[in-house]
Amino acid sequence: LNAAREALGSKLLKKATLGLARAFPQRSAARRLSSGQEAAALLLLAAATAAVAFAPSGIILVVLNSLAGLFFLAVVALRILCLMPLPPGPKRAASKLTGDELPVYSVLVPLFRETSVLGQLLEGLADLDYPPEKLDIKLILEESDILMQRAVFGLRLPSNYDVIVVPSGAPQTKPRALNYALQFASGSLLTIFDAEDIPEPSQLRLAAETFVALPPDVACLQAALVFFNPAENWLTRQFTVEYASLFRVLQPALAAHGLPFPLGGTSNHFRISILRQIGAWDPFNVTEDADLGLRLARAGYQTGTISSHTLEEANTQLLNWLRQRARWMKGFLQTWLVHSRSPMDFLHEMGPAGAWVTQTMTIGIFGSALLHPVFLAALIVPLLDWSNARPLGMLDVVLAGLNLAVFVAGYGVSILAGLTGLRRLGIRGWTFTLATLPAYWLLMSAAAWLGLWQFITAPSHWNKTQHGLTRVKRRLSQ
Repeated sequence: LNAAREALGSKLLKKATLGLARAFPQRSAARRLSSGQEAAALLLLAAATAAVAFAPSGIILVVLNSLAGLFFLAVVALRILCLMPLPPGPKRAASKLTGDELPVYSVLVPLFRETSVLGQLLEGLADLDYPPEKLDIKLILEESDILMQRAVFGLRLPSNYDVIVVPSGAPQTKPRALNYALQFASGSLLTIFDAEDIPEPSQLRLAAETFVALPPDVACLQAALVFFNPAENWLTRQFTVEYASLFRVLQPALAAHGLPFPLGGTSNHFRISILRQIGAWDPFNVTEDADLGLRLARAGYQTGTISSHTLEEANTQLLNWLRQRARWMKGFLQTWLVHSRSPMDFLHEMGPAGAWVTQTMTIGIFGSALLHPVFLAALIVPLLDWSNARPLGMLDVVLAGLNLAVFVAGYGVSILAGLTGLRRLGIRGWTFTLATLPAYWLLMSAAAWLGLWQFITAPSHWNKTQHGLTRVKRRLSQ
């Protein structure tokens, strides 16, 4: 195997980097904008310049305010849908499989500057309730990460572990590393765990047994991500509310309705043949998980969820969180642009409901975060003017009223989704955390503006998230 890597290294690396862009160029973020999108962007820029130069400021405010309101209302409507009782679906009990019946499972673990959590990771992998002879575990290292290589190569790893060093090159991203390692995966099922992950021991077995009970067009099963340090500080609490809403409310509801959703970055389980068929991950997209979930749907495949969780470390430091969130926001923009290149094809493949969900969970989230300060300004500025004894015009009153209604609706639905998700996690209270959601939204806005700047200046640059910063003792079970 090592000899094959040496002999075919450049060819394998080229396939990992450019395979999707060459096979499905319209589905790759290798090109920032298509020619049609470049033309539309120039027209939009020209229109915005003309508006600033010639249009009354009131008209500009109405347009921006309307855009912000539409983004917010789309996100509100989606959350309301996901809070509704789930539709009854076919009951398929997972088939219990013996050790001989379980398929070979490939586990990809990308590691980049993660020496601080390596021991925790290996403990979690060792606790997996799966026959060792059926496990194909790939620890994926970057050629430039000498410290990680020293740490890993200094270990005595079991025979079912394989250490893969990805040759240096651009873009240096997690999906590029995954694509490179995928070429050596021997399982029929595959999952990804990040360096700080502690998967529930039964997760692989549950996924394998669930796949057997489901139709072959179910290509992916997503497990929930849960933080082991949820209450460490205000930021981790807000992050926990957000993840509880996503993994305990939104994803299960969308899956139950047969609607697409962006995948989480880890603990997603694939039929490996389908993953290879659609071109695997996009190395140029910095939210490769979100993009992959949508490409699966466009190819006609379904994604479901399983009742299992993986423990992760919630970001405890603001700047670290900001870099991570800016990458996510940039990736949502990238993903939306990629899937907007052929609007009619997109609508045909996704259907109206799927297209709406996709728009809401990509450009809807990005746009609402980006324009949140505009939205707040349109709500607060008239009140400040009123306090200075300037008579409010009809436009001021209408905008302030609409903004207040949308803000209250968005805040209320977010609280309800957060409460529902937290209860499903077994967490009660957190009144102050939920009451300060607007402050968290402002942080999201800062991340969105940073993500937009980075999309313009360095679209495929991967903001590395530092792990191992928590002071909470890690738990291997929950």
